[in-house]
Amino acid sequence: MYKLMVVFILLCYPIIVPPNVSSESNYLGEKECFACHRPKKELYLNNKHGKIFSSAPGTDLEAKGCEACHGPGITHKEAVDKEDKDLKIESFKKSTSTPAEKNKRCLACHENGKRSQWQGNAHAMSGVSCVTCHKIHDAKSESMIPTMEVCFTCHKERRAQLQRSSHMPLREGKVTCMDCHNPHGGNGPSSLKASSVNETCYSCHQERRGPMLWEHAPVRESCTTCHEPHGSNFESLLKVKVPYLCQSCHDVQFHPSTLYSANQIPGGSAAAAKQLLGKGCINCHSQIHGSNHPSGARLQR
Repeated sequence: MYKLMVVFILLCYPIIVPPNVSSESNYLGEKECFACHRPKKELYLNNKHGKIFSSAPGTDLEAKGCEACHGPGITHKEAVDKEDKDLKIESFKKSTSTPAEKNKRCLACHENGKRSQWQGNAHAMSGVSCVTCHKIHDAKSESMIPTMEVCFTCHKERRAQLQRSSHMPLREGKVTCMDCHNPHGGNGPSSLKASSVNETCYSCHQERRGPMLWEHAPVRESCTTCHEPHGSNFESLLKVKVPYLCQSCHDVQFHPSTLYSANQIPGGSAAAAKQLLGKGCINCHSQIHGSNHPSGARLQR
């Protein structure tokens, strides 16, 4: 009796295939695409995607060529034949699709490695799509990798910081944004590759890592407590000139609690206080990042 009921239901209510499921007959092949899009053919066949999709596809999706990303071409071809301008194939740059919908095409293949933490990172949550930064059809594969100029189109304040007298050597081409950050999502804050600010800094500044016998607590917490890593008007990327930077924390310890100024001598003389000359506090407390010297409790040696 139960089997008869199941057969009756199937006959009365046939299974409906969702309209968004594309059959193989809807795919035309890349030759059909190249018949019209000839300028794109040369670019496509000479970049990384074209070489893999056309010559050595690794999956059934890659074997579909242009349609692997742009979707089945049958609807587009019919629209062209009818001269229907409102019905076009998926065009990522001008598409009305949401960034998440556009990114699904890329993430169908690029979901591991550097992209494994894309979901939930700052760029994904801000509605940035892959084609905002990447040139998919560029003939040169290396051009598909964004440069710092791409970053600066949004992060304009970072471009301004690099023009300051003390800056990270990005202007000289020795460092790029991607040396510290993973724009697809990282283990640390602000999409840093390392798990913390300090670990990122230590990848180049190993001499600051420690552990030290006498440690400076703010240094161990975060390098950005004292330094502005993208650029500063003060030497060594300091946020504020010493001794004022030091006195932002050390305002009552061992020295007078008043801020140092040019009027330290009794009688209102304009002569500068000795603590303001040269490197200020660092004249004496030279091991500000930490010391291993037995008598360096105050970071003096």
